[in-house]
Amino acid sequence: MTRTPRPAVGRRTALALGLAAPVALLAACATETAPRPAPGPVRVRTDWSRRPEGTAAAVGDEGAPVRVVLRDAPLPPVVRTGALVGQLPDAHGASYVNQDVGSTVVRIGADFAFGPGSEAGSLCLAAWTGVPYETPAVRTHCHFVLTPARWIYGVIEDGTSLRVIESGTYAAALRQDGTPCSTEAVITGPTASLTLPDGTTRAVSDPAIRALGGSWACWEFYKDTAGAADVRLLRSWAG
Repeated sequence: MTRTPRPAVGRRTALALGLAAPVALLAACATETAPRPAPGPVRVRTDWSRRPEGTAAAVGDEGAPVRVVLRDAPLPPVVRTGALVGQLPDAHGASYVNQDVGSTVVRIGADFAFGPGSEAGSLCLAAWTGVPYETPAVRTHCHFVLTPARWIYGVIEDGTSLRVIESGTYAAALRQDGTPCSTEAVITGPTASLTLPDGTTRAVSDPAIRALGGSWACWEFYKDTAGAADVRLLRSWAG
């Protein structure tokens, strides 16, 4: 089957499109299951829940450096009550927590939790060709956004615009009381096999997933507007 490419859009537009999409169609997508390939090795892993209160995101558990980039965020992420939190203002802002795994990222995951607020707050798992906003025209074959109600998977081919490949809602909206959930993307050739935080799986395919590389694993805290949900990152891993 030939897939018609979707237009490239910015992050704000992608989230808006997701919110406006027909709920019944997206729910059907989210509950579809797909075989999960054997994942590659984990090269970086951090259990933020074991870090002392007030610890900054400076190095992972194995000693690999963490590069933090802030956009419209006055404070860097910090460990608070057993999780890494973005410390984003109640407004538009983002904080990128990056680690170089040394080769193309083929898996990236997180244990995380949402607090109260709208789904304009999200966690994004990405794999960049450089450090966002520090390296010119960074690209990615994995831009996996998770809100309390839906997911969006896309790629950035031109260093500027996000092209959404697939999106969907969960079988049930995630709890927003700090209840932990888990997610992971495993990339094999042109296919990203997703374990969604509601426990279902989904496979998305596009030639760009194979063509684009990216050794910088990234866990991004993001808010689009005031009133957006906060994210708590409990554990992160990539390989």
